[in-house]
Amino acid sequence: MKRVMNIRCCGLFASIAVSVLTANVCFGAEAKPGEATPEKKAAVPAGPAYVLSCPQDDSLLSRPEASDDWKELHRQLDQRSKTLIKVVDRSKVDPKLFVESSGLRLYVESAKCQAFFNALPQDSETGITLSWLVRDLLGRRYAVTGIEPEMIPVIGSAAKELGNEGMVLLKGGEYERSGHYFTSQSAELGERKGDKYKVKVPAIYVDKYKVTNAEYARFLNAGNPGYWNSTSWNQAITRNEGGGFDVTKGHERLPVVGVNFYQASGYATWAGKRLPTEAEWEFAAGGEKGRTYPWGNEIPDKTRGHFVGKEYAAVDAHPAGATPDGIFGMAGNAAEWCADFYDDSYYETAPEDGLLKNPTGPKEGLAKWQYRRMFKGFCRVAGSPEFLQCTKRHARPPLLTSAIGFRCVKPGCT
Repeated sequence: MKRVMNIRCCGLFASIAVSVLTANVCFGAEAKPGEATPEKKAAVPAGPAYVLSCPQDDSLLSRPEASDDWKELHRQLDQRSKTLIKVVDRSKVDPKLFVESSGLRLYVESAKCQAFFNALPQDSETGITLSWLVRDLLGRRYAVTGIEPEMIPVIGSAAKELGNEGMVLLKGGEYERSGHYFTSQSAELGERKGDKYKVKVPAIYVDKYKVTNAEYARFLNAGNPGYWNSTSWNQAITRNEGGGFDVTKGHERLPVVGVNFYQASGYATWAGKRLPTEAEWEFAAGGEKGRTYPWGNEIPDKTRGHFVGKEYAAVDAHPAGATPDGIFGMAGNAAEWCADFYDDSYYETAPEDGLLKNPTGPKEGLAKWQYRRMFKGFCRVAGSPEFLQCTKRHARPPLLTSAIGFRCVKPGCT
């Protein structure tokens, strides 16, 4: 059954393949015009790639006007995405011709096109920008083709410096998926049923807090400017005249939001970590006993987290909403990307022996779900505590920029 609820967050709209996750192994912005991200030489990837084409029609230089006619609006967006973004064999791409934005390297068909796209404004309400092109046009191409865009090579590593600081060690264990959970798309809350089974998760370190604006800006300033994007969802990080990134005073400890799946993955790589699987996230939030909410089974109230309003709260606010292990903010304030592709049947089907060991989600994205990725924790809701339950499931296109942030994990070697 479905119930329509009042929510204001996690907007619609939509990866590099998930790295193989092993249970018992441990391991120690848009670039300015003409600015290329330095990188180590690597083998040329095989398979198809996205390539940007120069606009031949001035109408393609502007965004479609807002309209109540959704079919016409989508027709115009589809037409722009097919015209400006081609799919070609990777071997035919000139590796020196590219632009970078939102964590992705986008190849272009000529030096002229490279100059054109690099000269686009960083912000515009009516014209095209690289951020808008990635989010609204490439997102459409990806939803149809399922071809993974190429991430910008991450420069540097803070893994040794960061270590396990600010992380909580969770011993491995098992928890139960009861066969009953809630899911949602847009403003609809659906109730679903499936098999009951156990899930086994290895020991992991989990970030105590969501990644903050200050932490993400540090990543950008460490040589990764192409992982920035201009989005209305987060104006806290801005680019200064020197090409660096600043955080608005007072917003340093707020969660970074408006980052897509690839931006979150890039930061995690730089930090020597990765995004959690859905199973790891559920285990961290609900524990072995399967708490309804991260703090326990009590209905949410204003002491437990930031659940209403347009603004965000500091990541270390609301200690009453932390898990018994001391992990903050796993419900409300901002949703959190997970590594898994989305599929309901994968989640609802029990293994033959009733124990699912260290699940990492479907091996690949599914066309019927437009290759969406999981996120958990939701963001801010009014009148419906089900949105904040640990088992609540939701998926979005990986190129979405909305009220979604993230936290990271790493193997919990002992």
